[in-house]
Amino acid sequence: MKKLFSILIACCLFFTSAIFASAAFKDVDNTYWAKDEITYLTDKKIINGFYDDSFRPQAPVTRIQAMILLANALNLDLSNRPNPGFKDLSTMNSGYKHAAAIMDEGIFPKSTHLKPNEPMTRELMARMIVSAFKLKATKNVSFKDVSSSHWARPYISALAEHNITVGYPDGTFRPSATLTRAQFSVFLAKVISDDFKTFTFYNDSFNYKIELPNYMKSQVIFEDEVNEDGVRSTHFYYNNTTHLGFEPYLVSIHIIPASNWDYYETAPYDIIKKYNNYYYCYQSVGEHPYYESNQLESREAKAFERIQYRLTNAIYGFQLKN
Repeated sequence: MKKLFSILIACCLFFTSAIFASAAFKDVDNTYWAKDEITYLTDKKIINGFYDDSFRPQAPVTRIQAMILLANALNLDLSNRPNPGFKDLSTMNSGYKHAAAIMDEGIFPKSTHLKPNEPMTRELMARMIVSAFKLKATKNVSFKDVSSSHWARPYISALAEHNITVGYPDGTFRPSATLTRAQFSVFLAKVISDDFKTFTFYNDSFNYKIELPNYMKSQVIFEDEVNEDGVRSTHFYYNNTTHLGFEPYLVSIHIIPASNWDYYETAPYDIIKKYNNYYYCYQSVGEHPYYESNQLESREAKAFERIQYRLTNAIYGFQLKN
């Protein structure tokens, strides 16, 4: 029997209509990994694209841009703020008022130079978001590359505790790494809306876990299967029967014993990893399920595509529980 994620994770959160709104950027298609978050923020007029209809998701976020985005997200009053005293930020700069408001709110550390065009790092982003939204940390969530004495550890730990970050699959946070516009959009959407926060889907039977956004709890169902060759599979389906009358197949994870690999080697599977004499493989849908019903341009079909792509990215980053 197919099971909802909510059987494993309580308190199911439902998909909001804002997630499906359309932000038309020529470099952010429907399958782009951060499409939902970028759309959400543009609809709320927190972030914009460029004059050429691009979003430039891989471009770095600068310090002044991050200040503008956070001021917009918090809907800060930009009037009558004291001069922050930066020697390298003119009052004529388009982001000056945003920077003044951010500094007046205590969201960015004080200094004599802002370095407005310097790219944001993940550690500085953590400090700004935690300070801006007054997130409290009650636990010490650790990452391999964030020592107990690291200046940003309390902020990074708070982000992790509030399910805003899970770090990378290798257990690192990469605090000094540069932040892209897409990455910053994802962090910001998560802190504003619970729909985008991360939950961990645990498969206790097959001993693995994957990280997914909250909204997928109600949008994806799954079923486990063990065949006569000892191959263990999890099949995922899109939980919407409106157009097709059934839940269309999304993807599968197959765990294949190495002793049987010769038989499955030519199957249409992608190997994710090999561990303890098992091949962990990914399988996607063949023909688009909405093709035959001529529904490829429907809202439902587009949602299916985004969810499938998001689920695929998550599966390639899956982790074994032990």
